[in-house]
Amino acid sequence: MENIIKSVQGKLIFYILLLITHVGIVWWLPYFPTQDGPSHIYNLVILNDLLNGGKEWGNFFSHQLRAVPNLGFNLLAYPLLYFFPPLVVERIFISMYIVLMGVSVPFFLRTFDKPYFPLAYFVFPVIFNFNLLIGFYSYVMAVTLFLLAFSLAWKIRNSSATCKFICFNIAGLIIFYFHLIPFIFFMLSLIAITIVESNGYRKKIKDLLKLLMIISPSVGTFLFYLRTISKSSITDFSYLFSFSRLIQLLSELFSFSTINFSPWQVLPAFPLLYLIILFYYLSMKDAFQRGSGIRNITPSQKSLIYLSSLLILIYLLVPWRVGEGCYFNERFPWVILLITLPLLRIPETIFFKRFGTVVIAGIVSVFFAFNAIILWQQSTKVEKFLSGLHVGLHKGAYVMTYKTKRSEWSRVDVLMHAASYYGIFRGCVDIGNYEAGSDFFPISFNKNLPAMLSQDQIAYEPTTINWSNYPYIQYLLGWEINNKDRIELSKFFHIIWEEDQFSIWQRGV
Repeated sequence: MENIIKSVQGKLIFYILLLITHVGIVWWLPYFPTQDGPSHIYNLVILNDLLNGGKEWGNFFSHQLRAVPNLGFNLLAYPLLYFFPPLVVERIFISMYIVLMGVSVPFFLRTFDKPYFPLAYFVFPVIFNFNLLIGFYSYVMAVTLFLLAFSLAWKIRNSSATCKFICFNIAGLIIFYFHLIPFIFFMLSLIAITIVESNGYRKKIKDLLKLLMIISPSVGTFLFYLRTISKSSITDFSYLFSFSRLIQLLSELFSFSTINFSPWQVLPAFPLLYLIILFYYLSMKDAFQRGSGIRNITPSQKSLIYLSSLLILIYLLVPWRVGEGCYFNERFPWVILLITLPLLRIPETIFFKRFGTVVIAGIVSVFFAFNAIILWQQSTKVEKFLSGLHVGLHKGAYVMTYKTKRSEWSRVDVLMHAASYYGIFRGCVDIGNYEAGSDFFPISFNKNLPAMLSQDQIAYEPTTINWSNYPYIQYLLGWEINNKDRIELSKFFHIIWEEDQFSIWQRGV
């Protein structure tokens, strides 16, 4: 392995092979296991039907096409639905994300004065990050666009105002409509670049005002959107400064969004963390041993330090739920790692000169092996949940996942929205379709439908449901239902299919 990846050509070949293996596992698994992914595909199918007359779904859903900053998945995936089946569209989208991530990180490194390798290898442990696995498809794709836009902004920082006006706003608006949070990253990166390129406070203020004029179309679009969303309902902010929350945030930050399904993922995370901390330490030590400390830090390094420091501050201080969105903090750790990659310095010891690339490539390869095993286990779990697809659930039937046992460790529940597969393949109405109750997506439940259950109650408190109030629920898709719950459910439903942990319950007649 050492001889293979010693040369630049060998490093590139091995990098491409790793990229291919990450794409390959997406296509090898029967189902790529994510929490929200099935819901995204389900609603894409519904949207396609509604835009073509609504013969199948028109009685249950309506659509409203609005320019909201969460359209990344729909913008790329919807056209593909005319040529490929729904699950193939999902695989193509995830493959596009992986390839773009594999391209954007080396480009980002080179833009900020670092060679492609071996630092580009650090992208692989975070490709299957928490945000991808929880199903934030638009967000992860927007992050790749942010890295490319940040690189472009640095390259044209000294160009004319007209050039920057065109490039900054085109890039900004594209990212904005893919996802809001990476758009904010991009705006902050432009501010960081302006600050480091200006000398003196008066010049900085003048250049920041000039930047504001240049990016006014993007900022105006953002401010206009803020008027349309509801304000956060959080009134107690004391929890933000609790010790337990700080420990949780720091643990997630130092694991870079890589530990999501199993504590066994800690094993490859430890050497990864050790290497990164070592490289950060050497970078700072080198900067302060050259005589004048921070003055020796290059403008490109300063821009990365300013931006990453600001993102860390936001990560630690902003609540979990912002506006109408949630999981706010969990979106940051892997992005912070990618932004700071150009700041890392590989030790100049004999060992790292000879074996550094091999060590890094070996760690990320082990990471992939762990991820492959765990993703296969989760995909198998989804397969078991779908063992009842052949059962005669009729089109238009209202179905719901009934799952009370929570995973002891996993941060991602791949069965939370797996009922949407029954909507895709059997034409059923998944009442756990959280997107249909949110303003962030183009699909919504028809107003003439019966009163819907709370999405939180379906996902987290199904035992509290009074079934007599919801006679329209015709089927329950049960997972690991205990004897106590079986007794309660049998008052309203009976089992028509059961295999291993999975069972289908039909309402009694």
